[in-house]
Formats: sequence, C-alpha cells, structure tokens
Amino acid sequence: MIKIGIIGAGGISQVAHIPNLQKIEGVKVEAICDINKEKLNYVADKFNIPKKFTNWEELIEENLDAVVICSPNAYHAIQSIKAMESGKHVLCEKPICLTVEEAYQIFDTVEKTKKIFMGAFPRRFLGETIILKKLVDDGFFGEIYYLKASYLRRRGIPGLGTWFTNKKLAGGGPMMDIGVHMIDMVLYIAGLTEPKIVYGATFEKFKDKAIDGGWPPVDTRKGDKPTGKMEVEDLSCGFVKFKNGEVLFVEASWAGNSETGLKGSIFGTKAGAQLPDPLDSKNPVRIYTETNGVLSDIIPEVPKIDVYFEEIKHFVECIKEGKDPITKKEEIISVVKIIEGIYKSAENNEPVIY
Repeated sequence: MIKIGIIGAGGISQVAHIPNLQKIEGVKVEAICDINKEKLNYVADKFNIPKKFTNWEELIEENLDAVVICSPNAYHAIQSIKAMESGKHVLCEKPICLTVEEAYQIFDTVEKTKKIFMGAFPRRFLGETIILKKLVDDGFFGEIYYLKASYLRRRGIPGLGTWFTNKKLAGGGPMMDIGVHMIDMVLYIAGLTEPKIVYGATFEKFKDKAIDGGWPPVDTRKGDKPTGKMEVEDLSCGFVKFKNGEVLFVEASWAGNSETGLKGSIFGTKAGAQLPDPLDSKNPVRIYTETNGVLSDIIPEVPKIDVYFEEIKHFVECIKEGKDPITKKEEIISVVKIIEGIYKSAENNEPVIY
C-alpha cells in the first residue's frame, strides 16, 4: 500500500488529486493538511482521510511514501525539499517554485535523497500532446524554430482576494497560474530547453474592475476569507530566444478585452501545427505540411484522455517501478527561467540574459 499525504486542501486537491488517487488500487490518501480548519475538516470528511494537520511540517513527519503539494506557490519549494529530506517522493503542483535558485535547490535535494520529484503538468498527457510529441521526436516537423503559446481569459481571475491574487503567496498572476501550462506544453513537444534571452511585459489594467473567475469551484472554498485585493498583473507576455536561436512568444491573461481560450503553434521546416483549446471540438489540432509539392493540412484523430488521472497514475507508477517521471530537471528549470525572466524583465524594463 502506497500511503500519500496532501498538503493543501483547495480546489485542485478536491477536484483532481484526491479523487484520482483514490481510484488507483494500492494507494491510500492517509493524511491531509491545511491551515483553514473548516476546509480541512470538510475535505477530510468528504474523502474519508483519517489524519488531519494544520502544520505541514507535522504531516511530512508521518509514515508516508509520498506527498502531493497543492499549497500556495510560495511554499512549493520549501515543502518539496523538506518532504524529500524526510524520505517522501513528491508530486508538486505548478508552478514548481518561484525562482531559478529555488529550482536548483529542489534538484540538488533530488540528487541527495534519490527521491522522485514530479511536476504536475497535466497537459503533457493530452492526446494532442502525445501525438505531436511523437511526430517531433520522429523528425516529422524538421527543424523547429518558432513557437507560440497563449492562454487568455476575458474575465477569469481565480480566487479573487485569496492567495491567488496575493503577490507574496502567488509570486505573480496569470503567467504563474495558467501561462506556465502552455509554456511547459509547447517546450515539451518541441524538445526545447536552455532559454538565453527573455524580454517580458506585464499589465495591470483591471485592478479596479476585477471579477472572480469561478475557480476554484465555490463549493471547494469552505472557510476562505477573501480580502478582495488584486495585487498581481492581469496580463503578461514574453519573448524568449533559446541557445540555438529558436524563439517562443507567450501570453497569458486573466482579464482583458480579447479573444479567449488557449492555443499553441509550432513552426518547423518540414511541417507546423496549431494546438487549439482541447475543449473546442469544432477547432481540432491541425498539422500544416506539404505533400508532393502540394500544401496540405492534416487533422489527426486525437484520443480523449482524462489527463489528471493519467498524471496521477504515472506518478504512482514511478514510485512502484522506481522509474524517472515524465518531467525532467532541465525542462522544469527552463520553464522557471522563462517565467522568472518575464517578471524580472517587466520590472526592470530590460531583457534578462541567462
């Protein structure tokens, strides 16, 4: 029996992690921690979790095999490090940490403890991602030189006035929250790491018009006491140049007078691809290529996959089989560098060079 502890009883724990862990044979969610006692008791009762803690350091001293970290962003690094040092494997929600320095500290701890550390990036398990990743690895796209990643909401600020919009706890706004998903997905598909130059900008145009976007679900917010404050940006964007000259443009917003949804693009010398919102069935993945001198579009048959279940199952398999997780050190550090670079560049009005 693999015994799991959960740090953070919020929406992502209740919607994704706990229910999917409880679907897997040979896994028991043994303990949960949250400083919000009302939420802690509600979640523990709802999911039949026997042990409850308000102090995460007490939870990681329990007899557990692994810890899933779903706390506010600012705690991800320290909790991951302490959990591994106490002998636990770790699945950590995105963003893995707030700074590049923290990222290196996490992987130094992985090396010392030999514990499994996996980043929670469910979009790696999408059918679209699996298909395109295989094609890229097989050389179908040729040399990939340009990528675009976009995640835009018209009025979608999560947990307005909770830790999501607290600069100290969240570290940033939409780029930290949703942009991170798209950056990781397109870089993973393309096989790119090693950003060298990052230029970024942030905007705070909707602070006085901030509207809660409905995430986390209302019934998962037991005991929350939002302040109503919006301390982070509502839109951020970045231009990234990689070691070998490849370029990424990324944008993420919680609020704006714009189109909405998520999408990505891959430009290669033999083929390109557009990754639309997987929830938009009318706008499928499209591959752009040339067949016998004729420009051609390919619309592949994409399997529908429960990405949260597959993510959790993969983590459990890594524990059982002692194999490396899908998220690699250099990939995670690249994503952290890009996001840190965007915020630093925006603050200093100059590019960040790594």
